[in-house]
Amino acid sequence: MRVEHAKAVFAGAATIILLFSASANAVTERQKRDCKADYNRYCKQYKLGTEGLRACMSRNILKVSNRCIAALVAAGDMTQAQADNVRRKKAKAAKARGQKAPRR
Repeated sequence: MRVEHAKAVFAGAATIILLFSASANAVTERQKRDCKADYNRYCKQYKLGTEGLRACMSRNILKVSNRCIAALVAAGDMTQAQADNVRRKKAKAAKARGQKAPRR
């Protein structure tokens, strides 16, 4: 079961990395506002708009706040389907830990 979960997480992260890499969008004001805490917590060593930052956020996507995920969708850096998939994985992981699922 753990191997299957790890494969699913890796596949999701790889998809997001590819999407981020393909994105030519500049960082939006909403992303700056809604992802600021996530950026500072997980990826502050990278400059805004860099491939390093995109890769770092992708590696940490299951930790990123739902507010930031919504901003990434609005900016075109993630599809809604990818965001929904991440949210389902976060809820499932929280349930497995016996925690309440994060709010949308």
